Amino acid sequence: MNLVRLGYIASAVVILIMLFAPEISPLFGLDISIITEVVVFAMAAMSVNVMFGYTGLPLFGSAALFGLGAYGVSLSITYLHAGFVVSILVGIVLALIGTLLISWFLLRRRGIYFGLLTIAFGQIFYFVAYRMREVTGGEDGMTFRRPALALGSLHLAFHETSIYYLTLAVFLVTLLAFWYLTKSPFGHTLVAIKQNEVRVRHLGLNSDSFVLVALLVAGFYAGLAGALYAISILFTFPLELDWHQSGDFFLMAVLGGAGTVWGPLVGALIYVLGKEILSTITPAWEIFLGGIFIACVIGFPRGILGTVIHALVARNGANRDEAPEAEPAGISA
Repeated sequence: MNLVRLGYIASAVVILIMLFAPEISPLFGLDISIITEVVVFAMAAMSVNVMFGYTGLPLFGSAALFGLGAYGVSLSITYLHAGFVVSILVGIVLALIGTLLISWFLLRRRGIYFGLLTIAFGQIFYFVAYRMREVTGGEDGMTFRRPALALGSLHLAFHETSIYYLTLAVFLVTLLAFWYLTKSPFGHTLVAIKQNEVRVRHLGLNSDSFVLVALLVAGFYAGLAGALYAISILFTFPLELDWHQSGDFFLMAVLGGAGTVWGPLVGALIYVLGKEILSTITPAWEIFLGGIFIACVIGFPRGILGTVIHALVARNGANRDEAPEAEPAGISA
């Protein structure tokens, strides 16, 4: 079967399963809030995918932008009494402002120095949230009530299932936008920067400008994910900004398949469900989860989805020159 057609069929099946997740998840003893967390974390891992999977720059501090989105929601609702949509927009804007603040220091850095700087700035945001107890609640975090969605005179209150469908709708829209981005000249330029930035500069393109836009896209995805996460759990705390959370997002992107469109969702599914299931079985769940990750990395060096796609391309007799063109089609359909 043609890889493009296979990719579209697989994508349709995944979307269909996600649409019926509220009916399917109880069959496996899972609350719908767990599936919501999978979708939100997949969106956050997409921010890593933009930078690392396509641009080749390790975004080790993505949780800082995720946390800014979450705090934007909680602060605006608590102190400004913002509505449902406005609070989410505030979270996104706050994440984008944070991205712009750190971008000045990042644009001239590449490789491990880029990644280490993102960790450093993430920890700065973490300690600010931790120390400003009067505003952020410090280590106790912030609890707030979810505002209703106002549509004229109509006020809609959200419960767990409706929050899931809202998150899913936003995720699918952002996923489609991400797919178009990877197919656009801008997306191809990001891949070219990852492969050979010197050649990109010799072609007369300012790679720093493309990296800046990629950073803003990553900040948007992370901030949106953080805002939706806060609105779903009605709580924000400093550890959402911590480097441990950044490591989880990075692991999800790499585990699922960095450089693929659906990879972050695969990685988030394995991480969240693995944590949820193993933590109910043994107190040492982190050890076993780490073992699963190690096995996946060894068995799937390109990430789970990336390795599967590469195997399908090889099986269809594609030569190495054709593989880069065939892979995105099969992945992103």
